[in-house]
Amino acid sequence: MTPPFLPRALVAAVAPPADYESIAGDLREEYAARAASMGRALADRWYWSQALRSLPGLLSYSRSRHNAGANAAAVAVVAGAFLAMLLCKAGIDEAIGTVYRAEGAGLWPYFVADWIDAAFFGALLALIFRSESVRLTFIVSLVFVGGFVIAILLGLMAPLHAVAWILLLGAIPAMTFGAVAYHVVRRR
Repeated sequence: MTPPFLPRALVAAVAPPADYESIAGDLREEYAARAASMGRALADRWYWSQALRSLPGLLSYSRSRHNAGANAAAVAVVAGAFLAMLLCKAGIDEAIGTVYRAEGAGLWPYFVADWIDAAFFGALLALIFRSESVRLTFIVSLVFVGGFVIAILLGLMAPLHAVAWILLLGAIPAMTFGAVAYHVVRRR
């Protein structure tokens, strides 16, 4: 018997790569034993509870301790990825504007393209920083959005329209989803 897909995917996304096999294996063994003795429905519920309870601990767990040079390199890589993401977003938005301006397609192509762009760069960060990528991608997306908020509050930037806020705030779940999806696909 196989545990439910979604909680398995959550564990796969947040577990440290070095420990994933042992964590997933232990959960799978206990799930099989519970399914045989209590039935699949109760075993599924148990698996969900274990996966959800494990998320905070797995997200905060890290075996590696980086030095200042490694941290500076990580910041440079993240900054480069963000710059690339924003440049891609600008190009994509310009292309959408050119194609759909005459047709009056509305804003949905921008939402879809910008969130796919953010998910792609979330997956790229997950590829680069495999061991702590989901947590890192989530934190980076929060800092990204926070930078806009601070710039607006300090008067360095004009206030954003409601649609722009939806696009901007959508970057947080989109980037995190990209990182999670990378790990789920990689560990299948």
